[in-house]
Amino acid sequence: MRVSYAIFAASAAMLALAPSAMAAPYSGNLGTATYQGVAKYTTGYTADWDDVACEKSANLPSLPKGNIAALNLAQYGSEHSSSVNCGVVVQVTGPKGTVKVQIVDAVGGQKKGDLILSKDAFAKIGTIDNGIEKITWSVAP
Repeated sequence: MRVSYAIFAASAAMLALAPSAMAAPYSGNLGTATYQGVAKYTTGYTADWDDVACEKSANLPSLPKGNIAALNLAQYGSEHSSSVNCGVVVQVTGPKGTVKVQIVDAVGGQKKGDLILSKDAFAKIGTIDNGIEKITWSVAP
């Protein structure tokens, strides 16, 4: 019985350490804040290396097939270069629900907190016919 208890205690101690040993999700320079803004969508918005501001990197080795986002320039930086926020996965909440999207692009003419989403991602948080929805978002856990 003592051996079983010792193994159990050692296993429990290792599990208690495991979460702190795990790396936090990549957050670029967005940190742990929750942002407020609006989301819009663009029809035909797909990820193509020739059409997005982000460049291939360790944080964005390939482009996702769906659920993509363009980040406002206030948080992205220069649209003429890749951003530290390229590849960050964010969790967006709107009136219809929540969706995770990956930042692959920049968009001008928007305010801090605003995102442009792919149509499928937008449909998960809002009504397509509205075309724009109030949102909150943060780096996905």
